[in-house]
Amino acid sequence: MAKVQHETLLKSILSADLYQRKQGRTVRGGTAAAILLTVVLGCQALYHSVLLDLGSSIAFATVIGLIAVGGWLAYRAVNYRPFADFLIEVESEMTKVTWPSWGELQRATVVVLATMFIFSALLFGYDILWQWFLQVTGVLRLNP
Repeated sequence: MAKVQHETLLKSILSADLYQRKQGRTVRGGTAAAILLTVVLGCQALYHSVLLDLGSSIAFATVIGLIAVGGWLAYRAVNYRPFADFLIEVESEMTKVTWPSWGELQRATVVVLATMFIFSALLFGYDILWQWFLQVTGVLRLNP
């Protein structure tokens, strides 16, 4: 059974067919762009670290080839049936999300920041208290 799935993946990578091209366009486009950006940044790092020693024309051709292959794989990944179905479902679920208003977002941010500062002050107090206790008992000795 695994052999059949492997052949289906290989066939999907080599085919130029679009899978449900009108559904999930935003998420699928963003995913393909993120994959392509990752490939481009990886090629840039590879160019500056390893490929530049081969000569600029060979390095440039290698980078262009890798970007072309990465672009094709990004395009095919978002049209691979199981992954495309997942992305389509993600986009449909995102339409059901209720986003907070600007006022709610500001209030929630103030609550989070206030809680962080209160807990930071509390932990700082505990740290000072334990340092004092351990110095008094002789467990902790600070070198002047």
